[in-house]
Amino acid sequence: MKPVFKIILILSGLVWGQIENPVTITAEADSLARAGEVVQLRINVAMDKEWHIYSIYKTSDGPLPTEISVGGAAVGAVAPVQEPEPLYTFDPGFDADTYYHSSDTQFMIPVRLKRNLEPGTYDIVAEVFYQVCNARLCYPPTTKSATVQVTIEPGAPRSDRTSFAAAVSSSDKNDSDGFGHSLLALLLLAVGGAVLSWVMPCVYPMIPIIISFFGKLSEEKHIGRSTVATMYGLGISGTFVVIGLVVGILSWGVSDVAARSRYANIGNFIATNAWINLGLGILFIFFALWMFGIINVNVARRLLNKTDQAGQSANSAYLSSLLLGVAFAITSFSCTVPVVGTLLVVSASGTAAGLFTSL
Repeated sequence: MKPVFKIILILSGLVWGQIENPVTITAEADSLARAGEVVQLRINVAMDKEWHIYSIYKTSDGPLPTEISVGGAAVGAVAPVQEPEPLYTFDPGFDADTYYHSSDTQFMIPVRLKRNLEPGTYDIVAEVFYQVCNARLCYPPTTKSATVQVTIEPGAPRSDRTSFAAAVSSSDKNDSDGFGHSLLALLLLAVGGAVLSWVMPCVYPMIPIIISFFGKLSEEKHIGRSTVATMYGLGISGTFVVIGLVVGILSWGVSDVAARSRYANIGNFIATNAWINLGLGILFIFFALWMFGIINVNVARRLLNKTDQAGQSANSAYLSSLLLGVAFAITSFSCTVPVVGTLLVVSASGTAAGLFTSL
């Protein structure tokens, strides 16, 4: 973010209490339902002219994405938010691509009611976290809540109102058969992203090391080449699977898709952290100077002999291939995070199977 724009944000915060908030949020839902059924919660966001809020799913390094959480004594489970297709522009203030909603926008959230509810009236509360901006300034991020009442009538849940799929069948964005939740689409996205990652600049420093490593192993006849290649591939894929498992464990049991998406953005924080990238850069420079003989690292002769002896065994070659794959995945993470981060966020709004398949 540019320094001038940061100053504008600070100054806008000083006058926050003197300027009327240009965003109005209301909620509505099916007023009559039965315990155990799914109701469609509609969040209406009205904005004054020239003001806009930002997308929930299509995020960037600039403005803060919108987040919606749903709660209440009657709420049993919450499906992912159905978001209209956002508009796109490059924002020079944030120096980033941005996806936003302007004018009147409606978000739809299928909510499953608890099965043990007694007949009566219950409140469903939706909290919307957003940052509103126009072409000149942004207001500080804020959270607004909207409450809607649902009346529970006696009777067993109706079969056509018990699944999330039925509740979102009328929506053409982000539905259960859409791109965000299709295992085949996620798999194709992952394969395409993997191919694209090979032309990223972060990969280039590893190419000479990989060629040298496999060139040396090709001279050893007792080492299986296909097994070595398999172990190398497992090192790369295993690293990203571990990342997916960590995100999955952190978001396990979290029904709020906004909270799950925050966990999925952990990878983006790691890849864009200046200190982490500085450390990797110093490590690369150190190894380069060491390989050119400019820096001499004194290692005990006994340790060198053991390493040399171990390097002649097939098991050591397989382990080295695995570790090289892990090193490749870590060092290229800064460039592959757009792909990995997208997969994590999309999968976090879907199923565990989608997360595992994509990674």
